Amino acid sequence: MGPTAPNSPNFQLQLHHSSSSILHPATMYLLTLLGVISLLIASVIADTSDILCWPVGSAQPSLLARVTYDPTTLDSELVSYHKPSTSSDDLVRIGLYKSTPSNSKQWTGSLVLMSALISDDAQPTFRLHLGPANDIYHVSLASSASTIKKDVSGPQVQLVAAEQGTQPHLNRPVVVGPDGANPEEVPEKSFLQKYWWVLLILTFLTMSGGGGGE
Repeated sequence: MGPTAPNSPNFQLQLHHSSSSILHPATMYLLTLLGVISLLIASVIADTSDILCWPVGSAQPSLLARVTYDPTTLDSELVSYHKPSTSSDDLVRIGLYKSTPSNSKQWTGSLVLMSALISDDAQPTFRLHLGPANDIYHVSLASSASTIKKDVSGPQVQLVAAEQGTQPHLNRPVVVGPDGANPEEVPEKSFLQKYWWVLLILTFLTMSGGGGGE
């Protein structure tokens, strides 16, 4: 049997199968590339922060945990955790360094019991308090066991969103009198000032009734 003619249906079918086998790996590569790009975008959007452990008797803090968080969705993930070694200190500071206008390395944190971190049944829940700029400004340890997820063992992370306080009333118009002075508040009238006419009528009726009886 001779070679298949280029214009024959069999030749076109073979060409279609060849093109599909060539495009298939390219499609898989494209999907893989898109997945990697999505992961990179997610990692860029999520913020990363290091929680430090600083025993009272130590000169420098050490890395306790590394977390990623999304202030928009309040999702957080514990990337790594380094359980502190046994220490003679009963108290330990947990926190982080922040950059402030007056200090580029300002420590902020909480003082907790060392046993809350190193005991065998310890399941610390680190509360990351977010500021108005959606950055972590304070770290604390949850004091209630109700915050612990029953289906998760080990350390946990919880984001605490910034609460909106009472807002001042800005640009409120100031009411002034014709002379430009603030109007004086009118004091509330007393009972006698409000109903003096009723008492006057009662007095008149009493006097009229008494005169008619004589």
